[in-house]
This record gives sequence, C-alpha cells and structure tokens, in this order.
Amino acid sequence: MTSVLSSLFSRDPKSVFPYELPASSFYTFDGIYIGKSFKKAEPSELATCFWATVSDYGPGSVLKAQARKLKTLRHPNVLAYLDSVEMNGTFYLITEACVPLKTYITENKLTDKQKDFVVSWGLFQLLSCLKFLHQEAELSHENIRYSVYVTESGDWKLGGFEKSTVFSNPCTDLNSFALLTWEIFNGFNESITKPEAPKRVPQQLHVHYKKMATNRAAKLNTGELLRGNILELRQTGGFFKNRYVDILLFLDEFQLKDAHEKQAFFTELKNELDFFPDNIAKYRILPKLIHSYEYGDAGSHVLMPLFRLGRLLDENEYQLRIVPCLCKLFSSPDRVTRVKLLERIDEFAPHLTPQIVNDRIYKNVASGFMDTNPAVRESTVKAMVSLADKLNNQNLNTDLMRHLARLQGKVYTTEVFLCFSQSLKM
Repeated sequence: MTSVLSSLFSRDPKSVFPYELPASSFYTFDGIYIGKSFKKAEPSELATCFWATVSDYGPGSVLKAQARKLKTLRHPNVLAYLDSVEMNGTFYLITEACVPLKTYITENKLTDKQKDFVVSWGLFQLLSCLKFLHQEAELSHENIRYSVYVTESGDWKLGGFEKSTVFSNPCTDLNSFALLTWEIFNGFNESITKPEAPKRVPQQLHVHYKKMATNRAAKLNTGELLRGNILELRQTGGFFKNRYVDILLFLDEFQLKDAHEKQAFFTELKNELDFFPDNIAKYRILPKLIHSYEYGDAGSHVLMPLFRLGRLLDENEYQLRIVPCLCKLFSSPDRVTRVKLLERIDEFAPHLTPQIVNDRIYKNVASGFMDTNPAVRESTVKAMVSLADKLNNQNLNTDLMRHLARLQGKVYTTEVFLCFSQSLKM
C-alpha cells in the first residue's frame, strides 16, 4: 500500500496533465509565451497553451489572474478556459485553440474584400462581448487592445482580464477598442498610445470611431452606445451590413428560422462561399451545415454547399465528418435528396471505402432500382458505375446483376451497358 501511494505522489505532473505542453512558442508578449497544444486522449482536439515563469509580480502572476477570470466568465466571445497547472516554477494556461489577432491579421493571406468581411464580423463580435461585460458581468476589461484572439472558426474572442475591474465607466474600454480598430486598418503599432485620425479606417466607422476615441466616451451610456452602434452598423450601408455577417448570424440563429427561410438560405449559400477564408468555411460553416442537416429540416438544399466545402478536408477529416453524413443522407426517404446524391456521386465516391459501400450504402442505393419514379431509377443505374469496383461478390455478381438484367432492353440500355462493362472488369 505504501509503495502504491508513493508511486502516485512521485509521478511527474507533466505526464498526468491531460494536455500536451509545447516545447516551443509561436508568439511572445510581455513574458508570456503562446504555443500549440492538444488533448492527449484526443489529439484531434486542438488547444492553445499560454505559459510564463512564476514570480511575485511577474508574467506568471498575470497569467494566473487571467486563468481565474476566464474560469468564471462564460460568453461566446470570451476565450474558453480548458485547464491550468503550475509545475517547476512555470504556470500553464490551456484555452481553446486560438492565435493573437495581430498574428491572424498579418499572417493570413486575405484579399482586401475578405479582410473587410472578416473584420466586420470580428468587430461585431467584440462589441457584443463588450456589451455583455459592461451590462451583465459589470466588468471593465481595461486591456482590450492586446487581448483579442481568433479561433479556428474565425471567431474573435477576448482573453486577458488580468487588469479587469468592477465597471464604473466605459472610457478605457472604448478608447482601447478605438485604438484596436485603428491598428487593424492602419497597421499594428505599439508606440501609439492614444487614438489618432481615422486615416484608413472605413468611412462607415468614422462617426462611431470618433465617439469611442475621445474622453467624451466616459460620459456616454454604455448600453445605449453599444446597442446603438451595433444596430446602426447593421443597417443598410453600415460596416456590419454585408452578406458575410448575414450568413454567420443566420447560422447562429438557424434553429429559430422556418423551413422556407432555411431552404432559401442554403440555395443562395452555394454561390457565396468564396466570401469566406478556408479556415472559416471549414471550421465554422461546414459543421453548421452538417448539424443543420442532421438535426434540422434543411433538406436537400444543404447538399451543394456541403459537397463544395468537403473539398477543404483531408482524407481523415472527410472520413470523420462527411462520410457519416453521407450514410445518413442515403437512408433518407426524400426522393429529391436521393436523386441529388446520386447525381453528385462522382464527387464523393473516391472517399467511400468498400466496407462503407457494402455495409451502409449499397442497399439504400439499390432500392432505387425498384423506385416508381423513372428519374430515381435512371440515376441509380448511372451511380452504380462509380460504385461497382467497390462492391463485394454478393452485391456485385448476384444482386446488382439481377437488377441490371431486369432493366436490359428498357430506356436505360446505355447506362446498363456501362455498368455491366465496369462490373466485368472486376
């Protein structure tokens, strides 16, 4: 018993900590290092690690204060706390995967149009978070300019909070927000300590920028100012009024929309995906599409954008995220969905393993041979050309041949011949 207890207490704390601690950083600020991490039990669950040396008033103490605040704050645009630990004189804070805003803006190859869209969404999110902090959490952040992080899905979130205080007036936060806005459009410059003339800040933001950039901000009612800014900027011609923000807000409120709104949205979405940087399309829009189909009533309208975004995934991600959705789609009783799947089968058939085809897809596809709708029967025959080389002996030489033999001599002669030819090559 003694040896067991001794073993437990002598174990290396690093080995039992559930997250990987990085050996190197990709960003450093004021003695705090930032590096990539992941959950050891689930390496696909990425995270970010902040760490610093512990001392009475040094960066380690700052990081501890951040961890305490992040533990207690819950908001979609507050950086999510995952874990923390102190060992060997260093404090480690683990959060959801993110990068500092400065890194995101300077290193991502965004077109000018994409940058305007990305920034409009990010500033919209930060204003919403600031409204929450001032009105509900009753906190002043006090360091917004240096505390914005961007997640894989393109969300802008506030971290830091080591300087946060009980809310008294909005001046410091609004001035800091104005400085951040200026830097985003004019270039990051730590030597600037107070807001300057707007310069390259978009015209739609000038009035709002000037309100927040001066000492008059202390006299403003935070709720009215932030609510007014958000509402006004979302009006026609406002900086937040564009299809990029509209699409992301629609996805956030998807469950509140009726079936007609959802169908119209997905019909238009397939032509608007070029607005979005790949990381946002992959980590924000694609999961929403999959979730919306599985739990909502988006119907077949989700298929086109789903297949298009599927091209952004590597093979492992495709197997994990798209193939299960395809299996469910093939079992749909909706004829339109099944026909659209069959018509696009060339796009995803290479990703289907023989086991998936035989165990989970073939039976549902083959049911189309007996469908009363000629369009379904014809699409089924054509689709088999893409699947034939993955069928096992029973499905290929017995079941499929029986269906094809029955269809010979009918209107599907060419397609049947192609499918027979494909099958005979096996």
